[in-house]
Amino acid sequence: MSFELFVGKRYLLSPRSDRSVSMITWISIGGVALGVIALIVSTSVMNGFRSNLRDAVTGSLPHITLFSWDEGIEAYNVLKNKVLEHPEVVAAAPYVYKQALLTGKKKPKGALLRGIDPLKEPSVTRISSYLRESIYALGPLDENEQRRLSASILERLSHLKAKAEKIPDGIIIGASLAQQLDVGIGDDVKLISSEQRMTPIGDVPRVKKLEVIGIFESGISGYDEVLAFADYRLVQKIYRMGKRVSGLGVSIRDPEAASQMAAELQQLDSRFMSSNWADENKSLFQVMKLEKIGLFLILTLIIVVAAFNIISSLIMLVAEKSREIAILKSLGATDGSVRRIFVYQGVVIGLAGTLFGVFLGLGLCWILGTFNIIDIPPGVYPGGNRIPVLIDWYDVGLTTLCSFLICVLVTLYPSSKAARMNPVDPLRYE
Repeated sequence: MSFELFVGKRYLLSPRSDRSVSMITWISIGGVALGVIALIVSTSVMNGFRSNLRDAVTGSLPHITLFSWDEGIEAYNVLKNKVLEHPEVVAAAPYVYKQALLTGKKKPKGALLRGIDPLKEPSVTRISSYLRESIYALGPLDENEQRRLSASILERLSHLKAKAEKIPDGIIIGASLAQQLDVGIGDDVKLISSEQRMTPIGDVPRVKKLEVIGIFESGISGYDEVLAFADYRLVQKIYRMGKRVSGLGVSIRDPEAASQMAAELQQLDSRFMSSNWADENKSLFQVMKLEKIGLFLILTLIIVVAAFNIISSLIMLVAEKSREIAILKSLGATDGSVRRIFVYQGVVIGLAGTLFGVFLGLGLCWILGTFNIIDIPPGVYPGGNRIPVLIDWYDVGLTTLCSFLICVLVTLYPSSKAARMNPVDPLRYE
C-alpha cells in the first residue's frame, strides 16, 4: 500500500475525526447513491416503455413491407423466394390492405382492412399476442392459454376452412373499433367495400356479412380503432383483385436494423417500394429518445449536488487535518503526495456511493419487474398493467462512469487547497 493511500485511509476512517465531517461524508455517499439509483431505474423504465411500444407496433405490422404503387403484386411468390434468401430474413407473408366501412349495432365506422394469411402471419407479426375473446379483457392471459386461444382464432379466420365447412367467414377487429360498433364475439358485421356491382337499380357497393371471431388489442389506440383482419383470399374475392396482393410483410432477426434492411431488400427488385416500422414511427421514437436524454441530464444533477457535498467534506477535513498536513510537509511530503491523499479519499467516497447506487438500483429494477407493485390501469400503454423494466447494460455502465468521474473531478479543488498549504501557518502557534 502506498504512503498516500495509507494516510488517506487513516484520515477517512479515523474514529477521532470530527463528527460533522463524518456526517457530511455519509450524506455525500447517500446522495451519490440516490442519484445513481434514480438514473438506473428511470432509464430502465423508459427502455421498457420503448420496448413494449416497439413490440406493439411490430405486433400489428411487419418489420418491413414491400409493396407496389400500381395494382399490386401478381407473382408475389417469386419476390418472396428472393426475400427469403437473405440471411437476416426470418419469414415473409403476403398481405392485402383495403379501406372498408363496417356496420354493427351502431353507426358505421371506417376501417383499414388487412388481409392476412392466418397460417403465416404469426411468423411475420406478433398478432398472436394481441388476440382476445372479449372487448373488456381483465388482464393478459398466461402464455399457454394465449397460444391456444390465438391458434383457435386464426384457424377460424381461414376462408378455406369457412368455405369447406359452409360457415360464415370470420373477421378480427380492434378492441376500440368493436366498442364503437357495439359488437362482440359471435356478432355479425357488414363489410361495405368500394367495389361496385351491377343491379337493376344501378351500381351499388358490394356488401359482405362477416362474423366477429376475435378482438385485436395492441394497446395503441391508433391501431385498435381502425384495424380489422380477414383472410387475404376473402379480401381478394370481395375487392375482385384476382391473385394480386398489396405486398409482402417481412420479419427480420434484428428489428432495430429495419431501415437498413428495407433498403437492401428493395434492391432485389426495383419495381417495388419498401417501408419499415422504424421510419413509419420515427417521430414517436425520436421524442422518446429525447425524453430519455433530458431525463438523464436532469437526474445527473442529483449526483452533481451530492458531489458538492464531497467538496464540503474534504474542505472540512483539510481544515481539521491542517496540523498533520504541515507535519507531513515538514517531513518531506511533496505537494503531489498531499494532493493524492485527498484525491484518494474523494475517490473512495464517490466509488462507494456509485457502487451502492448501482446495486440498489438494479435491485429495485428487479423488484419492479418481478412484482406488480404499481398497478397501471388497462389501456394506458401497450404491454400490460405493470411498470415495464428493461435493463440496458450500456446505460448502467454510462451511469456508473459519469457518477465516478464527477466524484473524481470535484476532489481536485480541495486536494489542491491542501497541497498549496504553507506548513508554517498551522505550526506557528503550536
